[in-house]
Amino acid sequence: MGNRYIELDKRVLGEAYGSGEALEIVTTLCDDFDSRWPGSGMDRAACEYMAGWLKGSGLENVHLEKFTLPGWIRGSSSLRLLEPKEGPVECIALPMSCEGSVEAELVYLGTGPVDAYEERRDEIEGKIVMVNSGNPPGMPRTLHRSEKYQRSVLAGAAGWIFMNHYPAYGPPTGGISPIVPAVGVSYEDGMRLARLLERKGRVRLRLETACRNLDVDTWNVVADLRGTGGSDERVIYGAHYEGHDISVGALDDATGAACVMEIARIMAGERRHLKRNMRFILFGAEEIGLLGSRAYVRAHPDEMSGIRFMMNFDAAGRDGRQGFCLHGWPALEPMFKGIVRDLGVDLPVWSQVGPYSDHWPFLLQGVPTATMGDPEEARRRGGRGFGHTKYDTVDKCNPRVMRECIGNAAVAALRLVNEDEWPARRRSQAEIDGLVQTQGYEETVQLGNRLRGYLEARRGSLRPETLVYLDRLSGNWEEVI
Repeated sequence: MGNRYIELDKRVLGEAYGSGEALEIVTTLCDDFDSRWPGSGMDRAACEYMAGWLKGSGLENVHLEKFTLPGWIRGSSSLRLLEPKEGPVECIALPMSCEGSVEAELVYLGTGPVDAYEERRDEIEGKIVMVNSGNPPGMPRTLHRSEKYQRSVLAGAAGWIFMNHYPAYGPPTGGISPIVPAVGVSYEDGMRLARLLERKGRVRLRLETACRNLDVDTWNVVADLRGTGGSDERVIYGAHYEGHDISVGALDDATGAACVMEIARIMAGERRHLKRNMRFILFGAEEIGLLGSRAYVRAHPDEMSGIRFMMNFDAAGRDGRQGFCLHGWPALEPMFKGIVRDLGVDLPVWSQVGPYSDHWPFLLQGVPTATMGDPEEARRRGGRGFGHTKYDTVDKCNPRVMRECIGNAAVAALRLVNEDEWPARRRSQAEIDGLVQTQGYEETVQLGNRLRGYLEARRGSLRPETLVYLDRLSGNWEEVI
């Protein structure tokens, strides 16, 4: 069967591969607007820049949508070795960490496998727990930082250290919960502490953080292209635009924002060939709980039934082939394999469901969702790489990969908005629950409910920021993050 989109494909691929605009956007976001951290002021300035760029590229209904979130402002943090010798250990406070000070012995759990916390509960109680950022060997799903933290808290940890499992990348960052003080340390410093513990049998530390948890405002950027078919049905392409506060967040996720903006520009040039609507969303505050995408879904409940498909672009400048990961939608596999066939290159099409990016709130509404990337490259990398460190800078971005991502996603968009025989339907709540349960994330939600009960029993002794966090917990699927 021939490719009836071949002339359109040639044009959009020519635009994707002939433009250097994506890298220019990444450079502008990173060099001019720093990390775009929620509540910093640079988030609003970056949103105004992106909105202006989208308007100039021919997008319609371009606007900012404000939302309020539990924000965080970095203050001081320190980690000091007290025994068996004395001296400072370089560290950074983890976002959302509460203010506090703890002096205690160290317990090291390696990658932090699920069963370790209960098995070593007697050791953990009242101690400072250190885990590294690697996934436990043989673990079929991602064991996220936040889950390792919560399991440590439930086992009685008084403080927490997150150690990078990559050498020479520095201390990692990443959101946790404001319950006990938490910091990140480099692979090298973490391994030194682990060696001292193994050789000397006892390591004592003092961990201190002085950071502020407070509500702040930030924004999502929304832009539309109206299809020619008169339908209210739409396809959404989205990405978050902010990085962590210690980094400009070039790979994660200025590249995703740049790819979405470039695809929007290319599609605007082909608007007369688009039957259905497209909406492009640049989400804020993904890094501390998918708060921008969650806010969008809450603000637009009546639109969910009209979303045909949502594609999420997270870290689109990482190496690897730019294939398509469908989140448990076998009915869509033939269409995407057809897209790969028309592209004429070797690209993966696979299915995997994960909750740790901005597609998740849409998936929980039954919307068909997907991301892009390469599972072989992800296995080789074994984690985030430079992501979530201060070294996530513009020089790490790969323009060739971004062009491939933009081109492949633009070719896909032509089919997603124009195909009349749509093979997927919105999932029911029972189907959503079943899907998430089969992926093993029901255990994580149950963990969140256990944590809520654990904190409720200690309500009278909790810090103010922990009480605010406790009262926000709802015990639903969103809280796997």
